[in-house]
Amino acid sequence: AVSGDAEFRAGLKTLRDGDAGAALVSLSESLEQGGRDPAVYHALGNSLYRLDRKGEAAAAWRRGLLLAPRDGDIAANIDHVRGQFRDRIDPPTSHRGVFFWQSQMAPIESGAISSVALAIAFGIGLFGRIRRLRHRAPLASTANWVAGIAAALGVLLLVSTADAFYGRQGAVITAEEVEVRSALGPAGVSLFVLHEGAEVLVEDRTDTHHLVALSDGRKGWVSASALLSTNPAEPFPINRQP
Repeated sequence: AVSGDAEFRAGLKTLRDGDAGAALVSLSESLEQGGRDPAVYHALGNSLYRLDRKGEAAAAWRRGLLLAPRDGDIAANIDHVRGQFRDRIDPPTSHRGVFFWQSQMAPIESGAISSVALAIAFGIGLFGRIRRLRHRAPLASTANWVAGIAAALGVLLLVSTADAFYGRQGAVITAEEVEVRSALGPAGVSLFVLHEGAEVLVEDRTDTHHLVALSDGRKGWVSASALLSTNPAEPFPINRQP
């Protein structure tokens, strides 16, 4: 049994039956049970979209796409809903440009490859060490090259995986409209306004406000309650009432 699978299947059934509100309840329960899977976020986004909660739908689909970057259906949903938002702002990337392969690889995939590469490097190194302790001929230079390349690849993928998970924390504006200010408190002035569906990067945070940056370079502080994270590992707080 997979965590949250029963709730996910119940949510799919009610969604197909046309009851998006009931589906939202079941799919939220699936997430609470640990069912953080691209299929769950895909269906959750579909439910929210049918309830005309497009900002939250975009956040759910973004989470699903981060877990499954090659999922064309989720990508198509995001492209479709973005055309309905007021702000025409390019979404930030979920990874740094130097780690370009993360646009086609889920963090769990790059992490798995990293683990295999590091295991190969460690295994070759350990085998060579055992041979030396037994006073046998050292490993061929080819084996040492393979170990070195595997170690370098493993470390590089490990860094890119950590960057995809933790380095660039994205979020979607879910409030109808939110003011972006230059600083917290009375010293801050209004810089510009963002609307539902705008995608941002979160660069800093307090308990009540987040410092967000846009792809065009603008940044400022907004109320944390107006944002929903696109990090699949974080809670997805939504009103689940049908």
